[in-house]
Amino acid sequence: MIGTVTLNPAIDRRYNVDKLDINIVKRTSDYSATAGGKGLNVSRVVRILGEKVLAFGFLGGSEGDFIQRKISELGIKSYFINIKGTTRTCLNIIDELGDNIEILEGGPTITKDEENRLLKVFKSQIDNLDVVTLSGSLPKGIDNDIYGKLIKVINEKGKKAILDTSGRDLIVNLDSRPFLVKPNREELENIIGGVLNTEEDIKKSAKKILDLGAQNIAISLGSEGMYFFGKLGNFKVNIPKIKAINPVGSGDSSIAGFAYGISKNLDIIEVLKYANACGVANAMEKETGKIDVTVVNEILEKIEVVIL
Repeated sequence: MIGTVTLNPAIDRRYNVDKLDINIVKRTSDYSATAGGKGLNVSRVVRILGEKVLAFGFLGGSEGDFIQRKISELGIKSYFINIKGTTRTCLNIIDELGDNIEILEGGPTITKDEENRLLKVFKSQIDNLDVVTLSGSLPKGIDNDIYGKLIKVINEKGKKAILDTSGRDLIVNLDSRPFLVKPNREELENIIGGVLNTEEDIKKSAKKILDLGAQNIAISLGSEGMYFFGKLGNFKVNIPKIKAINPVGSGDSSIAGFAYGISKNLDIIEVLKYANACGVANAMEKETGKIDVTVVNEILEKIEVVIL
């Protein structure tokens, strides 16, 4: 079974308009509201792939009630901690050219008691899990080594942790030795403080992250595919060209593909194909964190994994 951790979930609201303009009123009949936050996007895609999910995190207020109802409808079992604060809302406005604007609220402040309750319930369920994904930004008030505390629990039980966060939240938790981290190129450039123009640049920056404790690193390049380095080998993944409709959530869908492949004990090349096929399939959907399994299977046949 796959576990997902979403410490700063959100209601994701999508609005599709004809054109992104300023200082003008726009009307649309094409919109949606979904249970969001990076970890819940992972949860949804894992369920679509047919796997059971246990979701952990924090929820509060009527927005939290909305998310709880939505994930229950999807058959996702959850152990969210009820908090005093209110779960955030995030907006994504997309036009017909595929350009978009995202507006992300900061989210509630988590108390020490709420954090301790999460750690306690997570420890109580870890034996039921094979792979755990830990995704997204940290809410205010919580210790910035919270991911490291959770990964320590995961590693002690011989399970695998996939960490998908960025900046300082990534760096301070690397010494807990997550099985896999997945920054995109821009996130990695921000960490190392330089531009990654060549494959050699990417290799050198990946080594820095591995030296800090990550066991493996996957570097997403968007439409250019992915690099992977670490104990499982070094690879370049080439993906097919597609017409992207909404790329938001593609990274989360890739994480779901990684978790799915690892939980099934697939070899690393097949895992990389699933991860990238899920990411590509998500970009072909309007809704964030959604895939069509038939499309995933078609894309799997078109992905090339090159050993470096």
